[in-house]
Amino acid sequence: MNCKSIIQLALLLVLPLLAFCKEEDNGDILVFVIEGGKSEDYASAIKTFENYSIKYKLVTVNKKGISNDELNKHLFKEVNGNKMPLYKVLVFPNGRVSYNRADYSRSEDSDWQSAIKYDQWELFYDYSRNYDANLVFLNEYPSNYTSTELVHEYKGDQAKKMYQSNQVIIPEKGITEEQTLTDAKLSTEGIYHFPAKIVNSGNGVSAEPLLYFGENADFPEKSVAAVTVDYNNAHYVAFFMAFGEWSKDSTALNIVWLSWATGKDFRLLSGSHESTEDALKKNSALGGFNKFEIFLTVVAAVVPLIIALY
Repeated sequence: MNCKSIIQLALLLVLPLLAFCKEEDNGDILVFVIEGGKSEDYASAIKTFENYSIKYKLVTVNKKGISNDELNKHLFKEVNGNKMPLYKVLVFPNGRVSYNRADYSRSEDSDWQSAIKYDQWELFYDYSRNYDANLVFLNEYPSNYTSTELVHEYKGDQAKKMYQSNQVIIPEKGITEEQTLTDAKLSTEGIYHFPAKIVNSGNGVSAEPLLYFGENADFPEKSVAAVTVDYNNAHYVAFFMAFGEWSKDSTALNIVWLSWATGKDFRLLSGSHESTEDALKKNSALGGFNKFEIFLTVVAAVVPLIIALY
């Protein structure tokens, strides 16, 4: 066999492997969202993935539900007749793949419903237990799923005021990047959130605080903002707040849960090669203005003066 024939044979052997790798290379993160939902419910997470070149796959779930077979196709691949897990992190950025049925019935009362059936959540919990994967719930509402409840329940106009009250976000003592998060002074400015407290639900769910909402005039005591949960060896994190695409603080919080869920420093996840500490600083009050932001500020100030003069 001559040299040309050897090269051709090698290419024939390698190309199928390259195609397989390309097809399966979606990274470690699988994101579930509701069909027809508001894109802002998950835009913050997607923006963070794309800005930092973090690979992910997005699954859109119909309001009528999704079959177990479909879920398994998203979660596993078959290798020599055995099911192999595809992802290490499952993310639910708009609560529990929920939608407000009142939006379709013209009712003024909220009626939130998950497109994932009750018993199907056990498939996700079993996935975490069996394959050492972590689940992430953003914009979560305090409940027995996280062994938490609201510090105080408000409704109507009072709810809009109280649940948008500006509060500083405080890290639990001893967590990774505690000092950086303390110095960053992240807040809930413009973010809908639900101050919570941990309770003993007695259902095998054990919660530990990760972040707190600081006290203010509306909430005189510190409350729970995010928890890590062990549910009979299923592991997940839940944030009791929405995430805004426009908010640098939300990006910083995305970096927090990405580092927790993957167990990696952010530099190992991101195409920017920034450490978790550096990325948190950049997306908080610690980062100040970057050169481009300063340039835009100067241009915005100078151009009107030039126009006025000429």
